[in-house]
Amino acid sequence: MKVVTFFNNKGGVGKTTTVVNLASFLSIYHDKRILLIDLDPQSNSTQLIIPENQWDQFYGEDPKYKTMYNYFEEMDEGEPRLENLGIPVKAENNKYKIDLIPGHPKLSIIDDIMSRSWNGTLGQEKGELRKLNWLNQLKQWVSDYDYVFIDVGPSLGALNRSILLNSDYFFVPMGSDIFSLLGIENIATWMNRWMELYTDAITNLQKSDRDFDFDKFRQKYLINTDVDKSSRLLGYSIQQYSKRKFKDGVRPVLAYEKVIKDMHGTILKHLGDFIPKGITMEEIKLGDVPYVYSIVPLSQTANMPIFNLDYKSGLRGNQPSSVTEYREFINEIAVNFLKNIGDDYE
Repeated sequence: MKVVTFFNNKGGVGKTTTVVNLASFLSIYHDKRILLIDLDPQSNSTQLIIPENQWDQFYGEDPKYKTMYNYFEEMDEGEPRLENLGIPVKAENNKYKIDLIPGHPKLSIIDDIMSRSWNGTLGQEKGELRKLNWLNQLKQWVSDYDYVFIDVGPSLGALNRSILLNSDYFFVPMGSDIFSLLGIENIATWMNRWMELYTDAITNLQKSDRDFDFDKFRQKYLINTDVDKSSRLLGYSIQQYSKRKFKDGVRPVLAYEKVIKDMHGTILKHLGDFIPKGITMEEIKLGDVPYVYSIVPLSQTANMPIFNLDYKSGLRGNQPSSVTEYREFINEIAVNFLKNIGDDYE
């Protein structure tokens, strides 16, 4: 089982659309068992998968089903552990055919808890270090999946830091705009900084008490002591914009061409150290995401993956061709994803 976090601190890059459709495509066409965890307080992935007429069962006054926030409730009360509540949404009960732990707006509260835990970890507080490594607790309960996908908000806050700490990989959906390009260095600086601070905190904790059996503590409470083996860059995709037809085919207009051209080199320059062994510099780009915003609302309304939309979903005119185009692009990303992660993609 591998944990992959989909992360970009810039919004509007198609992150949520990419994560839910890629997860669904891998499940439906590659027979992979996938759990999606929505850890974005905005809960956009949850809204895509769960129909609106069922939301009150998760967020009403007397909810029938749990959300990710409920996993953290004991931690919110001071305990350094999660609560295992099972999987609230099963693949057979949604059109994406993936399991889901729904998000919740109250996850912003958890970000505050993780912030305190981060400061406590730097101050050599063992209980706060345990809280910061909460994802390793959850991984024990979901080890029978092929992949766990985590959708996070566009934040450089402590919650996302705690998620990336124990993710195997991260995937960066990019937009083809200048701000996405500028943001890459920001992501790299932030990640390098907190990883260095975390490593120093672990070293200082071991030095502070020579009689403390840190190795026993690490094994008992699933503490990550080597961040260089986690949060490796699995790849990136580029959300295309405003395409036009040219003699040599369809491509983005000139305003975006330079950004797209510079994207790969910028990724390698700032995030190249996060590329794991076995993945070449050329393989780090997993593919493009086509400009298909005319059918995204249909996907949202039907709670159905874009690549499976049909006439019954409301497709009209030339929209079926957009679905076909999207299916081809998401298939390329899926194949490259499986190749980079070392899975069978034949």
